[in-house]
Amino acid sequence: MGVKMPSQAQSCQDQYEEFRKHRKIWNAEILKFDGVEDADVYNPSIPFEINGEIFIAGRVEEREDNVSKTVFFRNRGGKWLQCSNTPVFDLEDPFVTKIGEEIIFGGVRVIREGKRILSWVTDFYRGKDSNELKLFVTGPSHMKDVRLIGLPGERIGIFTRPQGQKMIDKYGCIAKIGFTLVDSLEQITAEVIENAPFIEGLFLPDEWGGCNQVHLLKNGLIGVVGHKAWGEGSDEKMLHYFAMAFAIDAGSRKTTPCKIICSRDCFPDGPAKRPELKDVVFTAGLIRNNDKTATLYAGLSDCQVGSVIIEDPFIEYETI
Repeated sequence: MGVKMPSQAQSCQDQYEEFRKHRKIWNAEILKFDGVEDADVYNPSIPFEINGEIFIAGRVEEREDNVSKTVFFRNRGGKWLQCSNTPVFDLEDPFVTKIGEEIIFGGVRVIREGKRILSWVTDFYRGKDSNELKLFVTGPSHMKDVRLIGLPGERIGIFTRPQGQKMIDKYGCIAKIGFTLVDSLEQITAEVIENAPFIEGLFLPDEWGGCNQVHLLKNGLIGVVGHKAWGEGSDEKMLHYFAMAFAIDAGSRKTTPCKIICSRDCFPDGPAKRPELKDVVFTAGLIRNNDKTATLYAGLSDCQVGSVIIEDPFIEYETI
């Protein structure tokens, strides 16, 4: 396959300006959630189906607090209603995929001592129904945005995102995306996740990002939907988060350059949890449609959930 490793990452600002010149978006809206009183719902999973019903998992949090629950909502006539018969998890930023016949569900569990945050980990659950989910692996300390995909031959692709001071000290950057392969879900451990080799050429040293959802493309490439971000200012930085996409060949590890596919100004205006989060789109993922478009879902400014129809970002990768 003719995938070429990018020679040099492009800045968020340059990619955003290019995106803004050519973007095509339709039906941008803010999703409404019932059953959580005055709490915010944001940073969701993508909608998913169980036994013919459509669900979404959302991060539920009070506006003035940072302690989250993940709650399942059921779609009823276009409205999202909290499910009364599904478990509630002490997790942030939930995600859902399917591998084989099982649902793989997960999120970020924050480890606290009183009000002080000590660390965070990504927990993974598996099962055939939302009521049967069982924890099967916990990722390494201080790592979010770990995602799995089932591949031909029953192999599993793992995308990772180490971050923090050790990354700054060793690589001069805030965070990179890693990628590795295993032969089964049973082979996934915190050590395997921690040691995944990095994908180079996606971010500049003072920018960062992560994988939020993964698709197997029809030509065998892996299509990644994620986020790419930078901080403006020195102390309390104004954060700018964009939805992005790229493709990777699992065998050669060669990638396409990443590209911005959505920004906060694609959606209606709304509140922000804090002023520095006003320009944040935290990608959940997308559902590919049959008309060369895709419906993208995202958390907005740590307060809301939005959906928007965009041009399918994977079409160009499937012609490589």
